Amino acid sequence: MEESLKHYVQQIKTLPTIPVIAQQILGLVGDDLVSISNLEKIVEDDPAISAKILSVANSAYFASKTPTKTLGNAIFRIGFNNVKNIAVGISLMTVLDDGKRGTDFDYQRIFNHSVSVGFTAGLLSQRLKLEFSQEILINGLLHDIGYLILNKHFSETYRKVLDLIEQGNSMLDAEKTVLDFTHAEIGSWLADEWHLPGTVLDTTLHHHTPSHAKRNRKHVAVIHIADYITTKKIFSPTKKDPAYPFDHSSLDILGISENDLQGIDAGITSDLVSAELLE
Repeated sequence: MEESLKHYVQQIKTLPTIPVIAQQILGLVGDDLVSISNLEKIVEDDPAISAKILSVANSAYFASKTPTKTLGNAIFRIGFNNVKNIAVGISLMTVLDDGKRGTDFDYQRIFNHSVSVGFTAGLLSQRLKLEFSQEILINGLLHDIGYLILNKHFSETYRKVLDLIEQGNSMLDAEKTVLDFTHAEIGSWLADEWHLPGTVLDTTLHHHTPSHAKRNRKHVAVIHIADYITTKKIFSPTKKDPAYPFDHSSLDILGISENDLQGIDAGITSDLVSAELLE
């Protein structure tokens, strides 16, 4: 760990612990009837997460015309793995909620951006016929947990980063100037502390630089593209465009051209803007 990052994480007096509900859900394997029943019981105990899952199940993302009112029907409609990933992602993000709202960089904005990236990544994976189209959802939901840590524990310092962005600097350059590390690096530190799946750690660390990834490169490339599309066209994590550079190696990793991406991008953006996810 770089000294600058170590200096900051040592200032976090109480390390966020992985919620019990996330531990329980991560322990569920497969989609057999027993696991589905157990998942329903676990999620029912958290009304906030239950409400979010019902919201997703009834959104245009799943092309539903008949609204569902029960968690069991929601699990059946959107699938065991989708519900599992949504529940884990939301429960982990909620731990980092600072309770503040209404600023140009706050928990709700980062949360909305992360959810949008998760579903953008899911749609992109489906269109590319990748085998991890459901698994990728949790990678998108958690790719920016570094923002949430910085917002909750170092909001005053991060204000200096936002000031540099206002002056025309890119997000990553501004973070390096002020902190000497990026939100991706502190996010991957927490993913490692929480012993999250390897794909979460890799996509969190490399979602701006897929060319640097040595493992799970297709996962990382999908999240990079999804994050870029979401930031530019759907929901940015900051009020001002953070000017993310696009890493063209992500296209090579996925075996697609810029023309391919433009066609996919148009369809995804249209779907997500109309989906009304997690309102």
